Amino acid sequence: MKQLIPLSILFFGIFLFPKLLNAQYIYNPKTTEELRTRSGLPNFFKKLKEGKDVKVGYIGGSITNGGLWRAKSIEWLKNEYPKANITQVNAAIGGTGPEYGACRIQNHLLNHNPDMVFIEYRVNNGGAYKGRALEGLIPQIWKNNPNTEICFIYTISKGMIPDISEGHQTNAGVNMEPVANHYGITSIEFGLEVVKLLKEDKLVFKKGDSPAKSKIIFSNDGTHPLEAGHNIYRDVLVRSLKAIENYGTTGPNLIPKPLKKNIFSGASLVPIKKAKFSSKWKDVDLGDEVAINDDLTDKNGGIKSLFVKAKKTETLGESFTIKWDGFLLGLTALLEEKGDIQIEVITDEGPSKIYDLKSRTGKTQSKYYFLNEIGAGSHTTTVKLIKLAPGKILQIGQFLVVDN
Repeated sequence: MKQLIPLSILFFGIFLFPKLLNAQYIYNPKTTEELRTRSGLPNFFKKLKEGKDVKVGYIGGSITNGGLWRAKSIEWLKNEYPKANITQVNAAIGGTGPEYGACRIQNHLLNHNPDMVFIEYRVNNGGAYKGRALEGLIPQIWKNNPNTEICFIYTISKGMIPDISEGHQTNAGVNMEPVANHYGITSIEFGLEVVKLLKEDKLVFKKGDSPAKSKIIFSNDGTHPLEAGHNIYRDVLVRSLKAIENYGTTGPNLIPKPLKKNIFSGASLVPIKKAKFSSKWKDVDLGDEVAINDDLTDKNGGIKSLFVKAKKTETLGESFTIKWDGFLLGLTALLEEKGDIQIEVITDEGPSKIYDLKSRTGKTQSKYYFLNEIGAGSHTTTVKLIKLAPGKILQIGQFLVVDN
């Protein structure tokens, strides 16, 4: 176990043995750099160099789930460290952010005990809940295995170009970088290289933005890179990892006091069977039983891992009640166009609140929905269906319970 060193050498120790002290860093959260090493990834590189079994985990959104940078990073690691037995756990799910990731990381990723976790949430609102959701991932990872290393990966979407062009961090990133500073997490910025090539007129960010002759076409939609874009991501990752492969002190990572109050460190998925449903709910057929596995999103889509089991009703006035502990309750549900589904929520016999289960796209979405935050403690919440458009259903799956 790492121990604190005497105060007489504290100043020098911060620079010589940063992980030994879990030193907090003072990088400017409002600016961005390609690589901020902080405490580094020494445990990861030690296992690679020793030729041991190494499991690499990924959590984030669609850029990581189906994105080639993930596959290309594994391919490079296998070629660079051929003696190691390198496998991966793909726990990224498209269109999801760290608030959902904090609830499911134990089930979908940590149960596989990864040695290394790449977290990619900037495009998918890494600043959700002012960074408290993202921060909640870190203690969960280190409680599961204190030797697991963590790296924040910053991908880019078109709306981020102006900020990154000026060396500024993005709106979501300014809430992620303080977490990286506090916990000593390495962060790697993919966007700066993309913007550099754009400024040099060697790249078209979104197909159709400008003539593409002899240029790299980065994406079709302004967010999801084509293979050439993923090659850029891989190259930035590779040179960053090579730059720090001999940096840092191995040993368990210590968990400091939280940076903020009510971080999502106790977030979890709660099975639907924990709720008591009224009479006119039916079980939903979600297809064949498929266990969550090392490639959960590629082989299970998002539906099975989202709901696990689900119930549905088409009858107004039907309800369910759940007892839970924490400060925030979420639902996995089918979301529809605004006004199609409304629920009345009463917690602890308090005043009722009306929620519209509207999707972000205006179309049917299998998604998650968080209610308003309340005081931490033991609660009883009743949810009643009060409005339902013709032909629609209220479908509920597992619950998202956030505690710290």
